[in-house]
Amino acid sequence: MNRPLVSVVMCVYNAEKYLQEAIESILRQTYRNLEFIIVNDGSTDSTRDIILGLNDPRIRYFENPENWGIVRTRNQTLKHAKGKYISVIDSDDISLPDRLTLQVDFLENNPEYGMCGSYFQTIDGSGKRLKDVIFPANDRDARTFLMIHNCFCHSTVTMRGDMARELQYQTMYDVAEDYELWYRVSRISKIINIPHFTTYYRVHGSNISISKREHMFLIVDSINRRILDDLQMPYTEEELRVHSNSLHYDEKFFQDEAKMDELEKWYLKFHLAIENNPVFSEDIIYKALAEKWIVLCYNAGHKKKLLFNQLIRIHPLVYFKILYRKIRKNLT
Repeated sequence: MNRPLVSVVMCVYNAEKYLQEAIESILRQTYRNLEFIIVNDGSTDSTRDIILGLNDPRIRYFENPENWGIVRTRNQTLKHAKGKYISVIDSDDISLPDRLTLQVDFLENNPEYGMCGSYFQTIDGSGKRLKDVIFPANDRDARTFLMIHNCFCHSTVTMRGDMARELQYQTMYDVAEDYELWYRVSRISKIINIPHFTTYYRVHGSNISISKREHMFLIVDSINRRILDDLQMPYTEEELRVHSNSLHYDEKFFQDEAKMDELEKWYLKFHLAIENNPVFSEDIIYKALAEKWIVLCYNAGHKKKLLFNQLIRIHPLVYFKILYRKIRKNLT
């Protein structure tokens, strides 16, 4: 108990199906000096009864007077957290027993890092393991990957408490509030995924509505704009549209061959900006752009461009390795 206090935070809304398993995965951690902040965001199922039925003094339970939404509720958990470190778990995921021990030890020994995530395994609704997910496991690769995609599973992240309470989640970035927060953290400290599997992340089969997809695109587009501005990279509004639609894998946007030509020019420009910046990994960016290019060419019906494009000239062997791997996976 003389080790630093960790505040584990969880938002809950109508989560009765998987909630008890998620909570118990924290209570069974080998790291013992923790408080468990759970905020119920106006649930109408048996969520409240499940939480109050668990007799553990480390649980600190709070209720919103009504449904406030996920971002505002996430900030409520940060407000109540007292720990030197704040660890996140969502109400349907599972933390493996050594998760907190591994992450606290890392942050205690590496004060230049503001947060760490980890590798994780996806599971389905019945708990069956689906696949291993390995995200960048060093600061340079992680901050590079964040230029184009989130590379931290929310339920694997542990942050320094003071930093998390100061930065908070931003309500205007709902549906991508975690990605936006990780990006801001990367601007002021080092970040990493420690190379250990610490979490089971539950994958649900629910479809995302068209309206939600459109909203998500607008949010991520605004994040992309800020990233390009921070890179001090000149771009037009059309280039931003091309960039964001490619990261969104919007094949319909690229059905016009002229759009693919614009994308090719943009990717070359974006790659050059990263290549000349020592802060980032050119290798990570090239592989990510080549993969997106290959998938979009195939799905948008421009198969000739798989073999006739200027991206190949940068790293021919790398490009064809990615093409071969994607073909084996049916270009998904």
